[in-house]
Amino acid sequence: MESITKWLQTAILRPFPEVDLAPLFGKPRGKLKLTPEALLEAIQGPALAEWALREARRFQAARLPKGPGGRPSQYRDSSILLMAVVQTLWHKSYEAIIDLVATRPSLAHALGFGERTISQGQYWERRKQLGVLPFLFFFLALVAQLVRLGVITGTGLIVDSSLLSAWRTDDPGARWQKYAGKKAVFGYKVHTVLCAQSDLPVFMLFTPAHPHDSQVGWFVVLMAAWLFRFSVQVVYADAAYFDWRMFKVVHDILHAHPAVHYNPRRKGKRQLATLFFLEQWQRLVTAPRTAIERHFAWAKRYFGLKDFQCFTLLRVMQFALLVYIAILAVALAATRYQRPELRRSRSMVIAHL
Repeated sequence: MESITKWLQTAILRPFPEVDLAPLFGKPRGKLKLTPEALLEAIQGPALAEWALREARRFQAARLPKGPGGRPSQYRDSSILLMAVVQTLWHKSYEAIIDLVATRPSLAHALGFGERTISQGQYWERRKQLGVLPFLFFFLALVAQLVRLGVITGTGLIVDSSLLSAWRTDDPGARWQKYAGKKAVFGYKVHTVLCAQSDLPVFMLFTPAHPHDSQVGWFVVLMAAWLFRFSVQVVYADAAYFDWRMFKVVHDILHAHPAVHYNPRRKGKRQLATLFFLEQWQRLVTAPRTAIERHFAWAKRYFGLKDFQCFTLLRVMQFALLVYIAILAVALAATRYQRPELRRSRSMVIAHL
């Protein structure tokens, strides 16, 4: 614990990019119906993508020098990253996004393509080669912009996880998670830290399904607080996070209040269930935690978090990051268009294609 804290204190974190976030003027009522070009402009997609790629290269191994021969690369990594964001936001298949870019010159220009656009096979390979870090930094850059606008405050944090079933039964990255009295799940787990004031994600970590929440929860809370220098006052969590590491991080390091739910069955249900303070405590911590449960249900239903058709930890984590990027992109676009009531409404912000 002390070594991780020392590493966070001494880590050299470059400042997040500062882009133009001046208010935009659109429809004061009804749907915004933003096209992909308008949305990329609203979230300053090209600038954030270039920053994310530069930061990712700091942590990636240097590529071997290219030998003689072979076809030179025609498409920039930023174009691939932004194309993946558009694909996720509009729920397009690989074939559909390729056709959309090829038949829409304005979108191809917004993504950074020239007269010739990318093929389906090359796009699949180039997106795979990007790995996870560019998408992670793009996600963090979006969080930073929402912090700058005051949408995300970080004074209250909520942490929880959700299970995602694997697409294939032979997925080498997935693991089994078994619960007493419940059906076992073979798949992955997405650990999320939510801002209690805005109900928007500020940090996430993707793992196979078997790690217990108490092993990961303290780390994601600590990372979220340190990355954005939040002045955390309270951290909400369910009984799975009732662990000494969580209390040490929240109380001793963040100097915040740990509002962690307590399960009376640990000390005997009859002995503690009648105590008045436990009933009041449950009321205190249960209401904020329902926000993150709604977040998972909303992300799965409206942004397709559970509908991935890929396997291996790398590919599924990339998909999950893209879903969280889509959530923040909608919130940032709605904020810049001065429509805060639409921050969590994908169907009201983006246009149907």
